[in-house]
Amino acid sequence: MEKLENIIKRKENEPAPPATLCKRCGQEAKPKFVTIIGWRQQEYCEPCAEIVRKEQELKERERQKTEKISKFLEISGVTRGRLCRMTFDSFEKRHQGKAFETAKKYAEEFSPATKSGLFFYSKAGAGKTHLAVSIARHLIEQKQIAASFIRVVDLFLNIRQTYNADESYRTESEMGLLRKYTTTPLLILDDLGAEKTSEWVRQILYQIIDSRWIDEKPFIITSNLTLQELAIRFDDRISSRIAGACEVFEVRSHDYRVENKGSNAYNA
Repeated sequence: MEKLENIIKRKENEPAPPATLCKRCGQEAKPKFVTIIGWRQQEYCEPCAEIVRKEQELKERERQKTEKISKFLEISGVTRGRLCRMTFDSFEKRHQGKAFETAKKYAEEFSPATKSGLFFYSKAGAGKTHLAVSIARHLIEQKQIAASFIRVVDLFLNIRQTYNADESYRTESEMGLLRKYTTTPLLILDDLGAEKTSEWVRQILYQIIDSRWIDEKPFIITSNLTLQELAIRFDDRISSRIAGACEVFEVRSHDYRVENKGSNAYNA
């Protein structure tokens, strides 16, 4: 069997093919010697080949970015109906105030190192949900950071469905769901306090919030109730965890939902 070094030397001594014209600039594109393979004609001259390589790398990065955003949006919970139209840009300027500014700054400054969250409370219709969804969309679309948005009533419904006796109807296990809610980079619990309260509800809610508090993973909560009212509805442990992990803001506004009825806006 012919030795590798002899093969390389033999191919190097073979005559090089003629130069071609660069497909990009029309200048001479000299042939290139490729180890073992031998001489090969080139489609581009060296300067253009480098430009094309960088363009292809940029195109691949954009493809990966688009794919990542699409994947995160699919599992985020913010693509349902009216939620998909909730962004900072679509939030009515005349209703923008301290809560809006705080939410936008939070989204712009969010990073994997962020540990604190936000608690928005007010009467129904002030725009809390819109702000929370806008944060999630900004993180996913601008930073490619995953965020999970879920109404609290749906959270408990999903968990209850894992108890179905018919295994074919189970989409996930209880532990799998809890792991999802406790490990996602940002968890948004919408409309806390709207669900029926039971000891089981208290335990599940505390388990999720306490786990994220211990691991210093941020969460955002919206509610029609104050922290004091949540303490009465649930218990002091849950409200104290929220207070310790979140900045608390009352969303003071007109009835945003009613005034934007013509634009099909939905804000809780």
